[in-house]
Amino acid sequence: MARWWGAYAIARDPKLEAHLTELEQRAAESTDLVEARALLEEASNIRYQAQRMEPGQ
Repeated sequence: MARWWGAYAIARDPKLEAHLTELEQRAAESTDLVEARALLEEASNIRYQAQRMEPGQ
């Protein structure tokens, strides 16, 4: 349920969803492992925070 809620919380915020997509695309295209890892870590942290949100936030 928490995973679904996180996906829903992100999908209802188009700017956040676009930001996550951009982070993941930049990581995929990066030739610098440290940079790619940092981008994916940022995306992961955002997803984790979205899963912890309560309905209505």
